[in-house]
Amino acid sequence: MLDKSKGLAQGPEEITNGDFSNGLTGWVTSGSVSIVSGSAHLTNTSTYGAQAFQGVSGLTVGKFYKLTLDTEAISGDSSWYIDDFLGVYVQGVTSSQGRHSYTLQATATSFTLQFKKFGIGVVSLDNVSVTEIQGSHATQPTSTKRPIYARHPEGGIRNLLNYTEQFDNGYWTKQGSTITANATIAPDGTTTADKVSATSTNSWLKRTFNTSNLLTFSCYYKAAGNNTVRHNFYTGVDRYIVISLSDGSVITGTGTTSYEVEDAGNGWWRVSITVQGSGSTIQQAQPARYYSGATNGTDGVYAWATIQQAQPARYYSGATNGTDGVYAWGAQLEEAAEASNYQKVVTDIDVTESGVGEVYYLKFDGTDDSMFINNLTSSSTPITSLFGYSATNAESTTSKYLLDIQSGRTVFAVKEGVILYYDGAWSEFDADAEVIKVLTYDLVEDDAKIRIDGTQEYSDTTYDQQAIGGTIKLFTAIDNDGRCVGGNMYQTILRAAESTDEEIAKAETFVANKTGLKAQVDGIATLDLNFGANTYTAKNSNGGVI
Repeated sequence: MLDKSKGLAQGPEEITNGDFSNGLTGWVTSGSVSIVSGSAHLTNTSTYGAQAFQGVSGLTVGKFYKLTLDTEAISGDSSWYIDDFLGVYVQGVTSSQGRHSYTLQATATSFTLQFKKFGIGVVSLDNVSVTEIQGSHATQPTSTKRPIYARHPEGGIRNLLNYTEQFDNGYWTKQGSTITANATIAPDGTTTADKVSATSTNSWLKRTFNTSNLLTFSCYYKAAGNNTVRHNFYTGVDRYIVISLSDGSVITGTGTTSYEVEDAGNGWWRVSITVQGSGSTIQQAQPARYYSGATNGTDGVYAWATIQQAQPARYYSGATNGTDGVYAWGAQLEEAAEASNYQKVVTDIDVTESGVGEVYYLKFDGTDDSMFINNLTSSSTPITSLFGYSATNAESTTSKYLLDIQSGRTVFAVKEGVILYYDGAWSEFDADAEVIKVLTYDLVEDDAKIRIDGTQEYSDTTYDQQAIGGTIKLFTAIDNDGRCVGGNMYQTILRAAESTDEEIAKAETFVANKTGLKAQVDGIATLDLNFGANTYTAKNSNGGVI
């Protein structure tokens, strides 16, 4: 699931003569319906309208079907209707001409597709298609319990801040300052740097966090009338440096000995401070505080970074004319001893990093988000299941369910420091359940194995194979007892069969690509040549057969 790069595999066509290449064969019509230039034109001159019908049968309840069609408003009122597609009524209007696509789950074995033109005018219909989307797909029909589609750079999210290039957002607290969004060219060449102008001698932005970890806060600044900037990180003790935006030199500072000023070119300077969090709320962090110069609301610096309680532009002295200030862009706060490559964060579900590939995932809240796979059945069978995932709430001693199979009650789960499965009784082994990983369950009768990032970590000779059937749930328990995994699902594979080493290695590589962990899983290839036995086996450093 989630691999849509080549589209969803489609079943056979269920519509007869959907392109109208054979006139109106297969269609039942009423009112004025004719073939013009290879498409069906529905012309309505009365209240009863024009209609084209076709029955569709032989569907499988629970399977998903996709309807596609092309429409064009020829003249007059362009409204049209589909009544129905799998029991759903669809209305098209003037703004919805062109290609249309609808995907629904079958609740009956047949339906009548009815395309109708009401309202005075002419609309064309062409390329009508209904096909099954093959395979078993995880869905969530309850809108309030759906996970969120998201992305982040390969390697995960380091930047703890949001809206790192949008200081005008309400996420940032402002005092005595105004923000002009996208006021100049940022270090990455985009016009996304904001201008922070002072209207008071006490002018700043800030963001509050609570942590006791070692933190580095960095931001990019550029003069915009004021030629100095104060980069501040308050943790109960005022820690800051004041730099010249002319040459990057440190004018003064206090409370910190770990800082760095980097020339980012074109007048930009990246300033960072590393401090130990106090365990209490970090307040009055000032990624750009004006230490001297006119506070006229015009001059300032550009900031390209973020932090907790960050104040990308705080005026320390000078006239408050609402003009002078600084430019600011790209704030970054991270649990590290030094600043790393900048990650742009809009929100925690939209994070990118220049030059680094992106991975896409579903973000589960750990409360009630889940997905269902229906209508899968298999007798007592081996299971190979792979998860590209990370958990955010596995610190609880209560098991959180990655996958729960209703019939037979096979369960894959995580909890604090443990990865485990259930086959009538719980089996587990110690492992970090929260970091991003490729987790593989290869479970065969009396021979269970668990692999992490391509390396076997656990084996069990007592595994009892169970049947598969009914509803299968991802990231929550069948009995809805709240044991939901909070975290990210990058890829899930469930195979009801015994798998070879080669099949598992290939599947792990596929999942690793989707999860951004290919290097960790593939390892380094070696070739084992045994001419006496006529065997030639290539393996990676993790033991998987290539």
